[in-house]
Amino acid sequence: MVSKTYFITAYMEHLLKQGLKHEEVYVGDASRFLRYLLSTAPEDAVQKFITASGTSPSYHRRLSSSLNRFLAFAQSHLDISSFSADVDSEDREAL
Repeated sequence: MVSKTYFITAYMEHLLKQGLKHEEVYVGDASRFLRYLLSTAPEDAVQKFITASGTSPSYHRRLSSSLNRFLAFAQSHLDISSFSADVDSEDREAL
């Protein structure tokens, strides 16, 4: 199994290799499922993910910043508002 950071891209490649036509239907369904998961995830899930990802404080800060940017995008462009725009400002200061 090859680890891919960009799993939607990897899924699209997988579908194309299988010769599926109308892969946008499959990618659209996967996208809607991921949007559902994001909108129903508890707010502390982001902090738990950051804590579980790597051990370096600098990596945690970078990941926190990146995820905050993603969550702001989700709020403004995807109408997903289950999280505050800055979910871990207290924890970032502690790092």
